[in-house]
Parts: sequence; C-alpha cells; structure tokens
Amino acid sequence: MALQGVAVVAQDTQAIQKDFQTIIGYTKKMEIDKVLDMTYPPMFKVMPKEQMSAMAKSAMTSMGIKTVYEEVPINLKLSAEKKLNAATICLGKYNQSMIMESTNPTMLDMMAKAKVKDATIERLAKNKIRMKGTNYLLAIKDANTGGGWKYLRYDDAESQINNKILSKEIQTGAQALKTTLK
Repeated sequence: MALQGVAVVAQDTQAIQKDFQTIIGYTKKMEIDKVLDMTYPPMFKVMPKEQMSAMAKSAMTSMGIKTVYEEVPINLKLSAEKKLNAATICLGKYNQSMIMESTNPTMLDMMAKAKVKDATIERLAKNKIRMKGTNYLLAIKDANTGGGWKYLRYDDAESQINNKILSKEIQTGAQALKTTLK
C-alpha cells in the first residue's frame, strides 16, 4: 500500500510540473484564456472568467504598453505536496522576466518606481523597462477542482485576493510551503 501512495504522489508531482510549464508557456504567449482554464475556480467568484479575460487582454494595450516575456531559465522548484483536511496543495517557485515598452514614458516611470517584492525593475531606455523576479504558483486539488489540479498565482501582490478565496487551512499550508522554497 505504501508503494502505491508513493507512485500516486510521483504522478501528481509530474502532472503539476508539466502544468506549471504549460501555464508559464501560455503566459509568455499571452494566451490568457488558456491560463484561465487552468485557474482555481473560486477565483471567478471575485470576477467572472469572461470579464477577467477581457480585462487582462486590454489592460496593457489600453495603457499603450507592449509586453514581451524574455526567455530566461525558469529554475522551477516545487515544494513537497501537502495533504490538508480538505485539500492537497503544492507550491512552485520560478523566475520570470519581461520587457515592457511604451510610447508614454510616464506609464513606465510609474511602474519603475513601484516596489514589487521579489522583482527588480531596470530601465533599458526612455520608453523601455525590464521587470524580472521570482513568482509563485499554488497547485490546489480540492472539492472545487473536480479531482484535478488547478492553479493560482501566490505572489505577495495577489495576497488580498487570495485571502478572499482560499480557506484559512490552504493559506496556512501555502505559507508553510513558501518557507521551504526560500
């Protein structure tokens, strides 16, 4: 029986790792709807999926900002899976780098001055910046996911939204996993 449990965990870890790579790939290609298909469903109680898709697609373009994700080693690290009372979770940490370009340097100035934890912002030109840093993605399997894995950004910038949709048990478990990935 114990070997069977180990095999299931190994399969789950492989599935999570593959899904993380897929989500990162979709993000780089700006395939928002495909990312949303893999998103933890309670997120759509905060904002309907269609509205989130439209907003994400128009956010940068309406501000006149062009975003290109750079090819960088993602150095994906996964925590161990953590079985909770009502869920199983796993946290992934990865690197991401993007270049943002705008005809309106003021927009980039505001972004360059913003303090983003785990990210550095570098001015490349008057109308171009690079933002690179560490991101976190939380894999969740619970009653909301239909027995499969769904994912949620778990960076500090998303903490207010995550606090609204994640149970206290998942929040506590995810924070514990985050300390193992430092």
